[in-house]
Amino acid sequence: MTGKSFILLFGILFFIATGRVEAKNADDVKVPIFSPVETTYNFGIIGENDGYAEHAFKFSNTGSAPLTILNVQTTCGCTRPEWTQGPIEPGMEGFIIITFNPKGRLGPLNKSITVQTNENDGYKRHRLTILGDVVEKPRDPVAVFNDTLGGMGIEKKNLIFKTFSATTVNKIGSYIKNYNGETVYFSWENVPDYMTVQSPDSLKADWPGELVIAIDGPKTAAKRGRITDNLVWVIKNREGRTLGNETISVTVNYLDDFSKLSPVQTVSAPVLEIKNTIHDFGAVKKSGFGKGKSVNKPLILSNTGKSDLIIHSMNSDDERLHLPEMKGKTIKTGESFKVNASVKAKVLNAESMATEIYVLCNDPKGPIRRVHVTANYNKIILQE
Repeated sequence: MTGKSFILLFGILFFIATGRVEAKNADDVKVPIFSPVETTYNFGIIGENDGYAEHAFKFSNTGSAPLTILNVQTTCGCTRPEWTQGPIEPGMEGFIIITFNPKGRLGPLNKSITVQTNENDGYKRHRLTILGDVVEKPRDPVAVFNDTLGGMGIEKKNLIFKTFSATTVNKIGSYIKNYNGETVYFSWENVPDYMTVQSPDSLKADWPGELVIAIDGPKTAAKRGRITDNLVWVIKNREGRTLGNETISVTVNYLDDFSKLSPVQTVSAPVLEIKNTIHDFGAVKKSGFGKGKSVNKPLILSNTGKSDLIIHSMNSDDERLHLPEMKGKTIKTGESFKVNASVKAKVLNAESMATEIYVLCNDPKGPIRRVHVTANYNKIILQE
């Protein structure tokens, strides 16, 4: 091997060796990584005269070297930043707190915050955004808040649709007001896929608002009967402590679509008749221990039409009145069926019970039938 060849070979081997060392050293380089939990926060409705709005953007260092926030800049003097000072070790967390002054800022809010870190030798930038809508405080609605749930006044927590269309979106609402001395935050559970809750995400102290329940009619095409959905309204404070966990009931009469019946089908339809609609149960007395036997008397449901009568549901909004399960019960032409409605004496009190039994069926001339019910210590009377 000549001298030149030896020098060339030595150079190649040296290059390969040093290259591997450099690659190995590159793999060992430790860097910080800024990882925010969220980059955008929506304040929702902000009252112009309700003072400062504040939000803490939480982040962590998911890198392998200490992370430092070098600077945080905002695009408006109405927004003031504060942040965790000093190095943040790998795996640790920090905060960037943004305080917004809504005074004189009526209208949509969309502000950017630029975060400079020590990543890439201080050249790395991250953007955070705050959104919202600054408004004058709304006036209190003319409403009576009968219930208080977690410090929230609500006009009514049992929502009943008087009419319902299977072809459109149906809505019903209830006014609310925050009687807590702080802002509260809302979430909803047990909401079916055909229903949505339109409500604010939060409500400031002493502010009114409104809950709106919307049901997409076409998504309920297969439902029949008087059905109640129980939604769970969760009310929390800023720290996440639950102030209230209450049930909001939504009741709808889901009926057959009779609009497509031909004249022949209409003539051949079932007909529901309810006989014995006035019932006197006699004395309903409590014993000395506050107990008493169940008092019942039958309702007679008859089909005087020309095809099968199908009972979709038979129920009452008053849980003290007991009725058997009737969903899907079929009554043939010319036949009758006996249904026992009963009340236990121990559930009655000094005030009379006044409610209704709702019978929903496939009779096109009377798909909803009501039986009025009253009860007291002495007697129960049912009448259609």
